[in-house]
Amino acid sequence: MSNCAPKDLTTEGRPRSKAARLRAIVLVVVHLLIAVHIAHWMSAERTLSPLEPSEAMEFTKRGVINAGLVFFALLTLSTLFLGRFFCGWGCHVVALQDLCRWMLLKVGIQPRPLRSRALAVVPFLAFGYMFLLPLWTRPSTPQTSVELTTAEFWATFPPWWGALITFFVCGFVVVYLLGAKGFCTYGCPYGALFGAVDKLSPGRIRVTDACEGCGLCTANCSSNVDVKREVATFGMVVDSGCMKCLDCVSLCPKEALYFGFGKPALAKRAVARGKRLSWGREVLLSLSCLAIFVTVRGLYGVVPFLLALGLGCAGAFLAAALFDLVRSRP
Repeated sequence: MSNCAPKDLTTEGRPRSKAARLRAIVLVVVHLLIAVHIAHWMSAERTLSPLEPSEAMEFTKRGVINAGLVFFALLTLSTLFLGRFFCGWGCHVVALQDLCRWMLLKVGIQPRPLRSRALAVVPFLAFGYMFLLPLWTRPSTPQTSVELTTAEFWATFPPWWGALITFFVCGFVVVYLLGAKGFCTYGCPYGALFGAVDKLSPGRIRVTDACEGCGLCTANCSSNVDVKREVATFGMVVDSGCMKCLDCVSLCPKEALYFGFGKPALAKRAVARGKRLSWGREVLLSLSCLAIFVTVRGLYGVVPFLLALGLGCAGAFLAAALFDLVRSRP
């Protein structure tokens, strides 16, 4: 008789992942290092330029090689070999979304993912807007310079209250409306690149013959990946949305899942989950997202790019919900 009962349960009756606890510790350490970086700038008045992928924009705009560009390049290279490990174990926005999901689950709210093909294009458009468009719009080819340190650490960041609003929208609002990892799926421009590179990576979640198909892996995947069907079909997880959080590995009662190296998933298509939206709904989501983004982007000179993306995606969902409400009225 098959025994697929989880080894350990939380007080709410859900399986307890050892990997999740370790990942939470790692993400706390990441934030402590960020705090140390900021503290060093405040005390020394000059420090390493921000280790943010967005800082790589300065290269396409002004030909500046900064620490953010080097960091972004190293992350992309690591993704090429390990897959999206950084997204799951080092990204502060993923940490925010996981925290929001955990808090929602604590009060009995299960975030349900939106399955939109149209909104999934948004991160790629955002990546092109941030990193490729400046190559054509800049007046001339700038001379390359190296600026690994800076005295203007906060120059490219929003004010503290703008950051708090961004965290609230891209965290609680987007997770509540679009599901766990909702911003990663429908808003993150860096995730667009990492997801594409992940397809080339030999490092993936793989399966052994011990798997009995209990589905516990899929039920507890916070990245909304159908782990059970993918490992049954391909012998590995091919969905580039997988952030290698290792919850599925930790929770597998037969210890049939593992992270290992082998053939990449370049030519394999992820298994779709849930019912697809109609094209009419997809058009409504797309137009609403675009209209909201264009309206609020840079509004009063204070709405940052990522906040505009979060508002666009969340507003698109609300617009579609309002349309359904109006249509359902007698």
